[in-house]
Amino acid sequence: MLTQGRRATSGATHDAGPSVVWGTPARLRTRVRRRDRRARGIRGPLAPRAVPAARSRAVRFDEEVLAAWDLLAAARPELQYIEIAVSDVPPASEPALAVFDPADAGLPARITVYRWAVELRAADPGQVRGLLRDVMTEQAAAFLGASARDLDGRYPRV
Repeated sequence: MLTQGRRATSGATHDAGPSVVWGTPARLRTRVRRRDRRARGIRGPLAPRAVPAARSRAVRFDEEVLAAWDLLAAARPELQYIEIAVSDVPPASEPALAVFDPADAGLPARITVYRWAVELRAADPGQVRGLLRDVMTEQAAAFLGASARDLDGRYPRV
């Protein structure tokens, strides 16, 4: 049977002539799917999107920031008008865990939390939670002009 594809060689190389394929035709071959091709590991998502294990570190950090802020905003209603932002890296000119930007020219007040700075400072995920609560308490205290201890009785945690 002559088809195009892999050449059958007898040891000698020759350039002329048609390609000869020995074996079954392409339509009868079954394709084997390999999950671990070339020993690079399993490809694709390991967990479905609905499972909490599928969330990225950044998404989990965002949720922790919002949880810490919700605790403060529930106790002090004037904090509800502050925007919360999360950025990955602080600018080189001002290394900090978080920055408070007061309201200016029609823009609301904003607290920006820097994810990498907080994660590098904390030793484990439990400490990230405590550090985030302390950072958010300090920034809220800067907005209100009060001490952080007045806003949160358990300050400082870390």
